[in-house]
Amino acid sequence: MIGRFLTRYYLLNKRLFKKYSFLLILCMVPLLVGGLRLAAKEESGIARVVLCLPDPEDEMAVLVAEELMGDEAGILRYSLCEEEEEAPSKKRVRPVVKVVERKDSVSLILSREILGAALYPAFSYAVYEDYIRKNLRLTEISGEQIRQAYERTLVEDSLFQMAYLDGGQEEEEAFHYLQAPVRGMLAIWLVLCGLAACLYFMQDEEQGLYARTPVARRLSVSFGVCAVFVSDAALILLLACKAAGVFTVWHREVWSCALFACATLAFCNLIRLLCVTPGRLGSCIVILTAGMLVLCPVFLNLRGFRAVKYLLPPYYYLLSVHNVRYLYGMAAYTTVVSVLCVVLCRWKNAGVRRRLKFYKEC
Repeated sequence: MIGRFLTRYYLLNKRLFKKYSFLLILCMVPLLVGGLRLAAKEESGIARVVLCLPDPEDEMAVLVAEELMGDEAGILRYSLCEEEEEAPSKKRVRPVVKVVERKDSVSLILSREILGAALYPAFSYAVYEDYIRKNLRLTEISGEQIRQAYERTLVEDSLFQMAYLDGGQEEEEAFHYLQAPVRGMLAIWLVLCGLAACLYFMQDEEQGLYARTPVARRLSVSFGVCAVFVSDAALILLLACKAAGVFTVWHREVWSCALFACATLAFCNLIRLLCVTPGRLGSCIVILTAGMLVLCPVFLNLRGFRAVKYLLPPYYYLLSVHNVRYLYGMAAYTTVVSVLCVVLCRWKNAGVRRRLKFYKEC
């Protein structure tokens, strides 16, 4: 039994790899991941901050400037100048559009916060001592006692650490903001693979490749054939997440990806049954792709349209990586959509039998 399964799996894969469109779809992933990895290494950012160092011998200013400029994964980019007059006039390109904004813009507030975080280690003790002597009015305490108390409560690591609802934390590897939408784009790519597999199946069905297969068994055959394509895509998705630096832990990634592949398989077959013809399915692919890009948390997680979001498999997958509740939701979604596929297929087959019976009686 296992030997027959592996043989069929190998033959279907061999047939798929002879299709240039299949190879083109698979090549989209390394191009996407490689392009974003290269973009993350290049100079990028949502705002540029010019640091003025009028006194190069100021050690604290030099250390702060080096720390800020060493953050290559941040959303702000820094450059140095020697005079204040040079800072406002330092522009790399000639502006095309004049931007008018209020004084306390988002980028300016963010820049101040980052600068304050860089300066904090240098003046934290002074703030602590000033608070002890002025606010608490403990003037009789010596400086050595204040220093000892300060050292006992000193926090060397970050005061805040990012964590998810399941208790997981970010990896120690530097995470660039350009890598954030990688998982969402890969999830939509896997759904496109499922829709392409259904499109291949419908084309083969029209060419009579499954003429000897009973109509009642076509749904199970479609699930089996499309599962080969989707399983290949799921394996590539896992490897791509690892290569892109958005991987979490193996057991959660494997379970989420496996359930997502099953949900995608059921969803795509339901769309196939509803579209009936390859032309209609091809037209729906563009609409579904646009809908998933907007409604699924790829770039932004919109608050509204929750009822529509629950119809899309990537929505469950992208949230299940850090929330086990969506794993159960994805399993329930797969079950419900699979049952709908069976009911719709039987209803269509019953209609075909009624028409055939009517023609025979005529």
